Amino acid sequence: MGPVEARILKKILPTEEEEARLRDVVRELQERLSERIAARGLDAKPILVGSVAKGVHLHEPEIDMFVAFPPDLPRERLETEGLAMGDILERPVRMYAEHPYTRGWYKGFEVEIVPCYRITDASQRLSAVDRTPLHVDYVLGHLQDDQATEVRLLKAFAGGIGVYGAEAKIHGFSGYLCELLVLKYGSFRGVLEAAKSWHPGTKVEFETIAGRAFNEPFVVVDPVDGNRNVASAVSAERLATFVHAAREYLAKPSDRFFFPRPLKPRSVAQLKATLRRRETHLVVVSIPAPKLTEDVSYPQVRKAHKAILELVHRRGFVVMNAWSGIEGDEVLLLFEFEVFRLPRVELHDGPPVWVRNAEDFLRKWRRSKRRVAGPYIRGERWVVEVTREAVDAAALLKKEVRTLSLGRDLDRAAKRGLRIRVDGDAVRNPFAGALTAFYDTRFPWER
Repeated sequence: MGPVEARILKKILPTEEEEARLRDVVRELQERLSERIAARGLDAKPILVGSVAKGVHLHEPEIDMFVAFPPDLPRERLETEGLAMGDILERPVRMYAEHPYTRGWYKGFEVEIVPCYRITDASQRLSAVDRTPLHVDYVLGHLQDDQATEVRLLKAFAGGIGVYGAEAKIHGFSGYLCELLVLKYGSFRGVLEAAKSWHPGTKVEFETIAGRAFNEPFVVVDPVDGNRNVASAVSAERLATFVHAAREYLAKPSDRFFFPRPLKPRSVAQLKATLRRRETHLVVVSIPAPKLTEDVSYPQVRKAHKAILELVHRRGFVVMNAWSGIEGDEVLLLFEFEVFRLPRVELHDGPPVWVRNAEDFLRKWRRSKRRVAGPYIRGERWVVEVTREAVDAAALLKKEVRTLSLGRDLDRAAKRGLRIRVDGDAVRNPFAGALTAFYDTRFPWER
């Protein structure tokens, strides 16, 4: 372990006082859940899972408590009783994934209480979360005492470079994935050395080999379920970022990989100066953010982003940079155009002269009000010059963006308040943080 890692551990390891307080809260949570289970006459057991259960947590960890029910309990009853367990939390919020669970607070710690079925083998699972206690058993059964600190280093590193978290907002490395990588390669630096040669298609296996083919960029076969890829959430961009960061860190270790400097938002004047200097065009589409969990909202945000990109590219405009996300109460879709305006006239290709439907093409365009010249033959095909329906990207979006499928909830939100802002009008204080990050292409550790 190098001097940088030694310094980082002093910052990320919980203190003895923090550990003692955490143990007390976990014990109290388990006792209260056991009392509630007994009072309701249930055959169930509270189980601590997640990083706290494995002893690989950082400061102020989230506490993950599962309540395991027998497999013969009807699914509806599992959900009802599972939500009832969550009432012990402060400010409880009902969350919805494959089945509902509760997120809230308990004596200063964020806590999730999740119902699951009690199984002993992944083949018995009835819901996606049923494997989680098996993950805890596997890690605890294989992690060496000195490897807990290695896992913590890897998690802090992944967080510092912006790739930690499997949720839809991040598409990065989960805690369990970090734990398995340390088990596979022995240490934090061992993982980084291995990562130097990773590429799309890399597959990591343990004693359980893959039970099926996976097509994600990075594959780490779950040792408790050969049909699951633990790295399925990792996007190609997050994988590439991790590989580059590993190479950079090993060449020149620095605290900045773990604790990057925060990006200070530029002023409106500075951002407008950047826009003028680049001589590109900026379009910001904003939509009121639906009140949903990030795992529900972000797939819709990405769908909307992709739909708009496909529309403008289909019409001949060129986007050089794009970004999507949620800032405060708004969904923001940012587009920087390399080609923003197009000529009034465009060439529309038709079929080869000898194709049967060529006459249909001629008939349609000879009477079209959009026809400027033609149809005439170029090579073997009919072509016609027509007026373009939208000569700038903003006009196209204002006309057609509401016809796109943006996602169920975003479609409804767009009807209430979709706004399209262009160039200087798009540069405003509420968007300053997003626009600063949009124009600043440095990696977090380079700031």
